[in-house]
Amino acid sequence: MLYSHSYQEKEFDFFASFVRNVLLGKEQYRPIVQPVIVDAKSLVNNKKDYFEIDRKAYDLIVFLAEKAPDFFKDLNTEHVTNSEYQYILNLLTTHPEPIIA
Repeated sequence: MLYSHSYQEKEFDFFASFVRNVLLGKEQYRPIVQPVIVDAKSLVNNKKDYFEIDRKAYDLIVFLAEKAPDFFKDLNTEHVTNSEYQYILNLLTTHPEPIIA
């Protein structure tokens, strides 16, 4: 099966690689990942709206916030656990079944 690769898919894959590195204990990637998680939580909890979230990571933030609002609603962004990072990684890497016309 052939798949097209959009700019958004590449952005998601790139961010997923940062999350994988955090899971591997590479702390230098945490400051890159953390603002996206914080903005997703802020969007879910109406602390920020769509015009206030980071423009560079806009698609990622909106995707995460809309994909798992219950998860982000009560997430402690000061101390994200490995299982929570793994959950976020699964959100990013789980693709829906292809539609066959």
